[in-house]
Amino acid sequence: MYLIKKVKVLFIFSILFLNFQNLNSLENKILFKVDNEIITTMDIFEEIKFLKAFNPEMNNLKETELIEISKNLILRNIIKKIELRNIVEELKVDDKFLSKLIISKYSKIGIDSFEKFEIYLNDKNLDIKLIKEKFTIELIWNDYIYQKFSKKVVIDKEKIKREILQNPQKENQREFLLSEINFNATDKTDLKSKYKRIISDIEKLGFKKTALKHSNSESASNGGLIGWVKEDNLNLAIKEIISELKIGQVSRPIRTSSGFIILKIEDEKLYVSKLNINEKVEEIIKFKTNDQLSQFSKIYFNKIKKNIIINEL
Repeated sequence: MYLIKKVKVLFIFSILFLNFQNLNSLENKILFKVDNEIITTMDIFEEIKFLKAFNPEMNNLKETELIEISKNLILRNIIKKIELRNIVEELKVDDKFLSKLIISKYSKIGIDSFEKFEIYLNDKNLDIKLIKEKFTIELIWNDYIYQKFSKKVVIDKEKIKREILQNPQKENQREFLLSEINFNATDKTDLKSKYKRIISDIEKLGFKKTALKHSNSESASNGGLIGWVKEDNLNLAIKEIISELKIGQVSRPIRTSSGFIILKIEDEKLYVSKLNINEKVEEIIKFKTNDQLSQFSKIYFNKIKKNIIINEL
């Protein structure tokens, strides 16, 4: 089972909060042990430094909130690390794959190579080794999920083709810049309670900070940002909900195979589609495949998380 003694955790976080402004005097103590992995006070602060370096809005959060967010992200990473060590002999990938992932995440701030990323980390006084391990785990986890679940992906190619033929593409297509918050709920009461809390935090903190605080998706560390998504690639249920929203608005909870999702339209634009029908079919297949693999990843992670025991030391 997944176990954390909340009273003790709150006490530990109170101590961290009191020492937050004076890192040089803070003793590096072990806070949690997860299998053979440990989380220390300095792990928490390194994660906070990393979050602030790539999410400037994090500077406006309370220290207690920063600590809670960083703890959850570290735990998520460690749980994946433990699982992957049962699968692969060594957690290692080629730098060219790391570079590709890093560019996809941070090209918007001018990082277009692994070398520039290292320079950026040095400037921010961040531990390159720890961050390199973080992205290595992400890459190996994604590959593992693909190997494990790709054969379970169900795509009806002919149905997609029929839908395209029945709904001819308009000359100008809509594309949305979307952000998400993913969460789980045990029943209707739990769903209502969590949704109310999330909406309250969105109003107080903004969507990005709330995603960092509440979302259990991979996109959480990036403030929930998914990226640009073409309207006609979305499934019908989400498309209908999105079509009712304006830029800046947030959707109601949408049920998915792995829980619930709240979407926000960050921006919108029109584009002219130049794809022929076969190319369009392949584009939609790729999008739906990635979406299904993402759902499998969330479900599988939640499954292994339940069998992890976290001990406070």
